[in-house]
Amino acid sequence: MDELTRWLDEEVYPRLSHEQFFSHLARFKRSGRGYVACCPAHSDQHPSFYMPDGRPYGFCYACGHLVTWWQALEQNGLSGWQVIEELARMAGVPPLAFGDPEKARQAAEEARQVEEWWQKCRAALWGPEGADVLEYLRGRGYGDDLIREMDVGVHPGCAAPGGLKLPPQEYRLLIPARTRGGKILGFAGRRLDGGEPKYQYSPGFSRSTFLWGLYRLRRGQVPVVVEGVLDAESLAAAGIEGVVALGGARASGEQTKTLAGFPRVILALDGDAAGRAGTMDLVRVLISGGTKTYVADLRGAKDPDELLRQSGPDAVREAIRQATSGHKWLVRQLAPVPGATDQERDAALEKALDFAEALSARYPLEAREVLDEASSTFGLPAPVLAEAVERLAAKKKERRREEILAEVAKKVQEALKEGKHDRIFVVADEARSKLAELEEPPPPEPADVSALEGYLAAFPAGLRFPWPTLDALVRVDPGGLTTVAAGTSHGKSTFLYALLLAWLAAYPDGAIVFWTGEIAAPLIWARLVGVLAGVGMKEVMRQYREGFAPEVVKARQELVRLCGERLFIFDDPVGTDELRAKVWAVMKRQQVLAVFVDYLQMLLPPEKPDGSRYATREQEVTAIAKALHELGRDLNIAVIAAAQINRGNFQYSQRPRLTDLRESGGIEQYSQMVLGLWNSSMAAGAKVAAEGVAPAAPAEGWYWTPQGSENSLDAQAALAMAASWGGVLLEVNILKSRWRGNVGKAVPLILDGLTGRINTLPDTPGPMLPTTSSSTEEKKVVSIRKKGAGNGAQD
Repeated sequence: MDELTRWLDEEVYPRLSHEQFFSHLARFKRSGRGYVACCPAHSDQHPSFYMPDGRPYGFCYACGHLVTWWQALEQNGLSGWQVIEELARMAGVPPLAFGDPEKARQAAEEARQVEEWWQKCRAALWGPEGADVLEYLRGRGYGDDLIREMDVGVHPGCAAPGGLKLPPQEYRLLIPARTRGGKILGFAGRRLDGGEPKYQYSPGFSRSTFLWGLYRLRRGQVPVVVEGVLDAESLAAAGIEGVVALGGARASGEQTKTLAGFPRVILALDGDAAGRAGTMDLVRVLISGGTKTYVADLRGAKDPDELLRQSGPDAVREAIRQATSGHKWLVRQLAPVPGATDQERDAALEKALDFAEALSARYPLEAREVLDEASSTFGLPAPVLAEAVERLAAKKKERRREEILAEVAKKVQEALKEGKHDRIFVVADEARSKLAELEEPPPPEPADVSALEGYLAAFPAGLRFPWPTLDALVRVDPGGLTTVAAGTSHGKSTFLYALLLAWLAAYPDGAIVFWTGEIAAPLIWARLVGVLAGVGMKEVMRQYREGFAPEVVKARQELVRLCGERLFIFDDPVGTDELRAKVWAVMKRQQVLAVFVDYLQMLLPPEKPDGSRYATREQEVTAIAKALHELGRDLNIAVIAAAQINRGNFQYSQRPRLTDLRESGGIEQYSQMVLGLWNSSMAAGAKVAAEGVAPAAPAEGWYWTPQGSENSLDAQAALAMAASWGGVLLEVNILKSRWRGNVGKAVPLILDGLTGRINTLPDTPGPMLPTTSSSTEEKKVVSIRKKGAGNGAQD
């Protein structure tokens, strides 16, 4: 494979999707593990053109027509380097500056011919020549629909195109090995007559360097590792995403290296002794390199394929979802069996302590969890085990020091014996370097370009705001702290409640943690019910005592449905350390989408290592902001915190600025985004000039960049529009946006302070148009403060 073809296959094709090439086809839509559409080669009443995930082509089940991505671009009039440059542009990678485009075209054509041939091998399953293979698959418990989805076929008994080598003919069932770009490299053959070995591979193909099914992984997916190649095919055909196969119980060095490139890996190897041993090896190696591992419980089945056949795909998905952290699972495997001797028990405990010690230097959190698990397993206090780990680490360091000194003594003796006295100084320098390594952390490694670009490709789109005008400018990115700053009663809490409800509805798979230092959890619940029902919190509380109106019944049912077991409200006075522990405890049960803090200055700061007090309040708040930033960064979740601004801001009449934040330096430093809220009903003296100002939306939409004037025409129009609807203007100012820009822009929303509802500012005036003075001599104004009386946000 030449460099250009390799680049296309490994760097370009895995970043592309069928939507970029075939979305124009009639009735194009997602279906199963790919897409379907009407065939472009014949009159198609029912979509028969299938585009499987991870493969750079589509083919028609009805007429056999096959089109590659390369051909799709050629059909649009491109050729040679134009195709290559367009593929690179679509994939978001720089094009290679060298290579032969004709060779790449020929390789693409050869791959197309191989795919056409392979589709015939797959179709042979349903003919007389594949009867034995079909009988075998059905005998394993696979239904015909599942078999049709599996990427398996029948050995044709003759040569394959393109010089592709096949296993011996007695290996009747063929399973293709595909590159990351979906190209067939070779095959695994399964023998059906009981002969050994059961599997044979294409000559020259090395199983140990390959992960089966890796081409199906979309960016950001977590690989689910199984043993059997056929298991991977059946599970993928059943809709289980991310499945890859080792082809055996033990992962090779190359396979382990590939898995180590993922931040998380789920292990679902067979349940026998070999599978457990292979799982233990992978857990130790992967976690030492920084990859989080999880182990699926197969619930008594011998392998995931058996679990699929016995209980169906939902049971497999649930086993994957409930997978246990690998380091905890490993400690449980070390637990002594009932009736174990003292020596066996001590040996098992030593292995657990050795594992914890290996983790302690680089992964202290995981090491602590290993000790907690060992404490439960062996019935010993965790502090005692922690002391044992420290002693073990010191003992290992001392043993290594003795080894280094013994090695030095030996080399010095050899140098003296050989008369190479200058060699002694070299040996001494080497010894000093090795001894220094015992006291210092390992040297930093150079940037891994592949890992960096993979992270960028998988960078999330961000959590969306429920207001389109604001969502078009910024989003809440995971991995850091977003701060919502405002004065007292300006709507900080109300803004957070609106986000909470919107995300519960938009993201059904993530838990949300809400910590409040202001009001009790039951009152937050009442406020959320009121927002959904369109009534005030006091009315909701009255109805809880005296009986519910229909709209409140409906709102409560909707809130219960949205929350399920995903909403965690904490109202106890805690510090950042305790909050992190709470979030981590939730994360053990399910993925956390976001953490809300209301508000930042009410959290207790983290304890200082030396136990001393912070010198100033600013240092405390900076430590709190840093801890929240680290919470989002370390757990890769969104943290949204409300923050109070200084009260000296002319009684809040001016729009908020970064410098208005209390102890703003630390909060600004550790926030990746800061939004400032300005509530017109709470701003003393805020007025709307009515003369010549109509409540009409600007042509470019409701947002603008303030030009230093608090009463720009856009601002006045927004104030008038909110007043015309009987609401108040809640202006969202983008004070900082590290990743998405648009700093300085403002988005006007309309707030109903009684119910807590926040909506996009309408484009057309409401029924309550502002009234003006009849005098032509005096300036015509309308006081929004008066108009919004009683409509301030409940904060």
